[in-house]
Amino acid sequence: MNSSSSNSQNHRMPFIPGEPVYDPERILIFLITPTYTRPTQAADMTRLSQTLQLVPDIFWIVVEDAHNRSRSVEDLLRRTNAPYAHLLGPRPPTHLDKRSGRGVSNRLRAFEWLRENYSNTTQKGVIYFADDDNAYDVRIFEEMRSTRIVSMFPVGLISTLGLSTPIVSRKSGKIIGFHDPFIGRRKFAVDMAGFAVNLQFFLNQKKATMPYKVGYEEDYFLKSLGVQIWQLEPKAQNCTQVLVWHTKTKPADQPKLTLMKKVTNYTETNLPDLYANQLEQL
Repeated sequence: MNSSSSNSQNHRMPFIPGEPVYDPERILIFLITPTYTRPTQAADMTRLSQTLQLVPDIFWIVVEDAHNRSRSVEDLLRRTNAPYAHLLGPRPPTHLDKRSGRGVSNRLRAFEWLRENYSNTTQKGVIYFADDDNAYDVRIFEEMRSTRIVSMFPVGLISTLGLSTPIVSRKSGKIIGFHDPFIGRRKFAVDMAGFAVNLQFFLNQKKATMPYKVGYEEDYFLKSLGVQIWQLEPKAQNCTQVLVWHTKTKPADQPKLTLMKKVTNYTETNLPDLYANQLEQL
């Protein structure tokens, strides 16, 4: 076992599956992960889960865009061996179109859960949006753990630029603008994976929310926090390193029972069990 894995296991907190954790001595990273059923979900969630197993002092909030919890997601959360909440945040019928995008209803449900369980507490922590199809260098989590208000850092593999990043002044070390493929009318032109928010700062902003508007979720959320650009904290060596990537898993087809049944004597092989296990994850 490598040192990173060993260290993370040594720092695991005791927890009850599905229940909040309170530990005033630790700075917890609350990772909000929206997810939904699709052929690549198991691969994406497994990759993220095994990354998070290397990170100590986290709380994983997984929110499904569904009306019922899936057993495959619950089983994966239990295998991760980290505190977690398994929630449901289905999109409302009025926001099923492409302009509304995915993930907002999930994140809003996570906001509710955090407020329900951590308002009026002194728990130290950081909130981070960890989408299930991104790739993470584990160093990014320690970078963000010291966030006092809102920290920011570059994200790789973003559209035509190949990255999205705050612009940092060499002289002052402060964030002075943004370099992103889509600036639009955004005050904060950042990717969802490119910032973290202090837990207590978030909880004190009672009106903090996120809109159902593709391309503007991050900007509106940050503006709803009332944060100003001079308060932003650059991480990742003053935003000179990429430690998170906006990867996208290639869409794939799900296994089809009709194709399995074309195999001669398939009932006498492993195929029925394999297909059943795969389809159970969808």
